[in-house]
Amino acid sequence: PVLHHITHTHTHYKAMIFKFLRGGVNAGGKYRRWIKFQQSMSKTRWFELDREKNGPISLYDFANFNDAVDAALVDEGPKKGGWRISDDSTIGGYSRGKFQLIRNPQDYQQVMQGKEAESLLDVLERGEINEKDYNDIYKRDDDEDGNDDGESVEEEITVSDHQHQTDEKTFIPFVRWSGTIDTRIDDDENSKVQRSGFCAIRSPEFPFGGADLGGRYNALEILCRSDGRPYSLNLKVDTFIPEDIFQTFINVPPTYDKKDDAGTICPETGGKFDRVILLFQHFIVTSGGRMRATQRELDNSVRIQSIGLTLMDGVDGDFQFDLARIRAVNYDERGVIYNN
Repeated sequence: PVLHHITHTHTHYKAMIFKFLRGGVNAGGKYRRWIKFQQSMSKTRWFELDREKNGPISLYDFANFNDAVDAALVDEGPKKGGWRISDDSTIGGYSRGKFQLIRNPQDYQQVMQGKEAESLLDVLERGEINEKDYNDIYKRDDDEDGNDDGESVEEEITVSDHQHQTDEKTFIPFVRWSGTIDTRIDDDENSKVQRSGFCAIRSPEFPFGGADLGGRYNALEILCRSDGRPYSLNLKVDTFIPEDIFQTFINVPPTYDKKDDAGTICPETGGKFDRVILLFQHFIVTSGGRMRATQRELDNSVRIQSIGLTLMDGVDGDFQFDLARIRAVNYDERGVIYNN
């Protein structure tokens, strides 16, 4: 009986530790994210031992259940560990932004009609979907297996308007970050604010020092749609100067015509997502929103802690940015290497 008690207690504690690492009873969370990344890296090392450069590996993908839950937690506050949104209201400004997970054609149609998409958290609370069901819906060829011997040049992912709105199997889940930039400053003589007009989002963090790319990748691939405004991508990495942020810009053509009705998508672009490649060597070092006088190169041995986006172009007006996935990739003149 004593031995049985000890064995049972040991098993119980192992289960508790595993539950803790997996993020508890709720989905999403930094430990689930870290475990998934480590599993993907282990798979990459196993299948690609003889390769000089590895195939793509996912960092954030809203076709994945846990990443989708992290996106849905944006309104629950930073303690829940989800995505975070901010704007210049923190300094008395007038810019405002919102962040919505759009996970299926029904959500998409609601948003395009100016309505709110149904919260994934509400669906989970009603027990109408679980991790397996969600991942099965959007299951596609695994880009991280590393067992594809072909090499593919860079290309757009395109889905027609009709498919994008009605076919769940071809639908690409994404988050829509939208709002208004307003550069007004109060005429308060006591105010120290000299400049305003920004909105920003930031991903949840990878724990234990970050997602260690192990020197195997040279770029990020962003699967997105944009209104054509210049968005800065902010990379927080494990570094000896914690306040430093590595930064570059995303500039892609607009995917909708601002002259059109807000409830439609420009027919020339339809459901297209652009793949934007951001080489690590093109990032610059910033601190407090300003470029450092002394620069240092972001090498391939980066440990990514979080990724963010900021819009601060000094232009008043509405903005919209759709984000579907972020991957670490190897890129050369032929495109993304070993991309299925």
